[in-house]
Amino acid sequence: MNEMFTSSLCAPVEAIINAVLKQDPGSALQLQAFRGKVLRVECTSPIKLIVHLVVEEQGVSLRSVFEGEADAGISASASSYAKLLSSDSQTGALFSPAVAISGDTHVVQGLHRVIAGLEIDWQDHFASVFGDVATHQFSELVSRAKRWGKSSRETVLDNVEEYLHEEARLLPSKSEVAHFSARIDELKLRLDRINARTQRLGARVNDA
Repeated sequence: MNEMFTSSLCAPVEAIINAVLKQDPGSALQLQAFRGKVLRVECTSPIKLIVHLVVEEQGVSLRSVFEGEADAGISASASSYAKLLSSDSQTGALFSPAVAISGDTHVVQGLHRVIAGLEIDWQDHFASVFGDVATHQFSELVSRAKRWGKSSRETVLDNVEEYLHEEARLLPSKSEVAHFSARIDELKLRLDRINARTQRLGARVNDA
């Protein structure tokens, strides 16, 4: 990806982040804890580009070219970055196998926490910068990421349950639970009958 395109992409996003930071003193203060730090952000697909996020005194600077050494780096596909924006779990999103992190992980976590915590309507901002078509595609990407995350969690839970039931035999199967429940009901019925007989015999003894 040529530097001109990357620069044209960085400028509006940088402006959006800094504008929101001015309206959010708390996040701006948290960001200053990383003043001078540099994060190398790489997108691997569907387009390849590299951006350096530099924390400055008045906010952040997004650069397509950076001569120095970054303090940390993060590399992922566009869909994985969409999940980072939509995920409720920072640990689960950042340390996914689909995301590669290098350098100081505290820098990555801290910057992600600050930026993800900003109340930014990305769809509205992107519409004014890139147009409705590109914005719609981005929104669809985020929506698919959310659906994928929910589907993945359900699949994992189903697989774990199947393993515990069928492979490890640590939990009974549904049929075994039903059979056990039926046996318990049968045993309870027998105890009720024995109890009733005992009461009748006791009554006869008292009458005698």
